[in-house]
Amino acid sequence: MLAIVGICVCIGVVVLHSIGGKVLPAIANYGTYNVTTTTATIWADYDAVSWSSVKIRFEYRENSSEIWQYTNWHEVSGSGRLSKTIGGFSPNTCYEFRAVLGYDSNTLPNSAKRFGTQAILPIIRTLGATDVDETSATLTASYDCGSYSEIGIRFSYKEIGGKSENTGWRTVSGTGIFSQNIYNLNPGMVYQIRTETKYDNAFHLSDARVLQTLQLPGRPAVPNYEAIGDVTAVLDGDTIHVSLTWVDKSATGVKAGSGEAVRFAGGIDAPEIAEEGGEEAKEFVYNLCPPGTEVLLDLDSATYGPMPYRDLHGRLLSVIYVRRDIAWVNVNAEELRWGLEAYPRNNWLAYIGYGSEFDPYEWLADNYPYVL
Repeated sequence: MLAIVGICVCIGVVVLHSIGGKVLPAIANYGTYNVTTTTATIWADYDAVSWSSVKIRFEYRENSSEIWQYTNWHEVSGSGRLSKTIGGFSPNTCYEFRAVLGYDSNTLPNSAKRFGTQAILPIIRTLGATDVDETSATLTASYDCGSYSEIGIRFSYKEIGGKSENTGWRTVSGTGIFSQNIYNLNPGMVYQIRTETKYDNAFHLSDARVLQTLQLPGRPAVPNYEAIGDVTAVLDGDTIHVSLTWVDKSATGVKAGSGEAVRFAGGIDAPEIAEEGGEEAKEFVYNLCPPGTEVLLDLDSATYGPMPYRDLHGRLLSVIYVRRDIAWVNVNAEELRWGLEAYPRNNWLAYIGYGSEFDPYEWLADNYPYVL
């Protein structure tokens, strides 16, 4: 008697039996990979066994649909894997799919599996600040909620050397421009501003932009700077290490998110650690800008190295500014003034003959504004 045993489906894996001892073609397993917002690659592992060839196609539909869509038939032989990349899917949508095996007059669909396309993520851009005066500003960002019906949005802003503050959360949908006013800022101060969004129970921060409030009459202006960062180490009396958090677009070859050794510009040369005054010079710099201090960097645009803003060893050359209360202090100038008095035998301006945009003798003038 001829016994026909059917197809047994177990968690999407098809176990094929035989007809009268003859092993039937099989799709052993199938799945998806490289799923994007609108495309997915569906694959199936097959074995045609003793058949010269079999055919395979993939069927798919939205989870709520009754109608299957399908690819063309693909004729295969032997054993292997068939893959097909399919487009035209909707973002953030659940789909069913299955592999269908055909041979002789048989068309055998496998049980359906599911995959979900990726959501189109929100796009947020911090546009900057307008209506800036001594103590207030209007922050503006553009938003596109992507696949999300709505997202939470707010601004965070941080004074250099201060604590981060936030505006209130607002809920937005679709695309548009989002603005909020902030008050009680300090005059003549630099702030990093970011747009913060909330979706999928997670928070997301945009890249930083810079806001600079107006200075009160009679006070020194905010010094020039091309980068902002956090001191991570004081290496010696004239070199620190800084993790950069913001870099002006004009600073070629310098990137936010990088860590940089920063050498004091202006021709300054502190004693080596083993030399007289070396440890003291390092301690002096440490006391002005210990690790964790946020600094402004006025990069030297007339350096002597082969790359912009760098010396022959690849270190950035810069004037370093730190905040003291509501004033800015030039660390290079402070060390030069201290060093000439405390260790006059050291040649503190040993590199004065090298190229630099800064004149250190200006830092020694009685009316120089950026010293304690």
